[in-house]
Order: sequence, then structure tokens, then C-alpha cells
Amino acid sequence: MALLVVLRHAQAVPAGAGPDHARPLTARGEDEARAVGRTLRERGISPDVVVSSDAARARRTAELVVADDAWPLVEDPDVYEASPARLGAVLERHAADASTTVLVCHEPGASGLSVALAGPSSAPGAADRRAQVLGGLGTACAAVLRWDDERAQLLPASADLVDVLGP
Repeated sequence: MALLVVLRHAQAVPAGAGPDHARPLTARGEDEARAVGRTLRERGISPDVVVSSDAARARRTAELVVADDAWPLVEDPDVYEASPARLGAVLERHAADASTTVLVCHEPGASGLSVALAGPSSAPGAADRRAQVLGGLGTACAAVLRWDDERAQLLPASADLVDVLGP
């Protein structure tokens, strides 16, 4: 994998309104998800696969990000409430041969995975990006990680955190 976009699902209805797994997106969340999809396209990011949690809010975020494009979408229940290590295993299972992947997941796994994979960098803005992700990804925010080698493995501190996208 050369590029990984770790995307937290868009805004959902508040917790406690029903089973957590079934929480839908709000109208604002639907708009956020469409906006993230547009941003990916504007930046020339065309994933080989989109891997999503099977929770309603993540699945709907992924569907809206994909929109009318033919980006393959894979749902995996192991993404729901996953630790960074478990998210890494999911990516190995579904995206090992992909050069570009979007992972639609939840906090705190999203920021935890991103921080774990991001290596030290002296590039302009790198410290600010890292601090932003360390603080947790907001709804419909994404960490964009890049490896120089397309065959790179998901190892700690092996990627560059090149961008943080938001709605």
C-alpha cells in the first residue's frame, strides 16, 4: 500500500438514541461524507478499495464517499470499535494488494492507527498534523498516510502523515 486514508465516519445521531451499532448519520453527516468524497476526487485520490465498519454510520459514510464511482467497498465487522492493531489486521486482510485504500472507521482507533503508522518528519507542517491527529479525528476527518514504497508494510512509524482532511 502506498497511500492510506484513515477516515472517521461522519456525524451521527447522538449516542443513547438506540443501539450504538445502528446509529444513522445526521443530515449534516450526510453532507460531510459527500464533501469528503469530493475532496478525495479533487486531490486525485482514487482508492483501489474502501474498507468500512459495518456500523450504520460508517457504512453510510463509505457509501456517500464512494458515490457513483466504481470504488470497491468492503464491510468488515472487525472494524467496529477496533484497536489500532485490529485495524491493521483488517487492512492486511482486505488491502494487502491495494496501492490506495480508504478505511472508514471509528475513534479512538482511527487516530491511534494513524499516529502509530506515522513516522517522525521534519517536513513543513508535520508537527501540526501530528498534533491534530493526536487530539483525535473529528467526524468526517481523515489522516492521509503515504509510504515511498508501494510494497510497504503496515509497520509502526513507517509512513509519512502527509495531510489531515476535514469537512
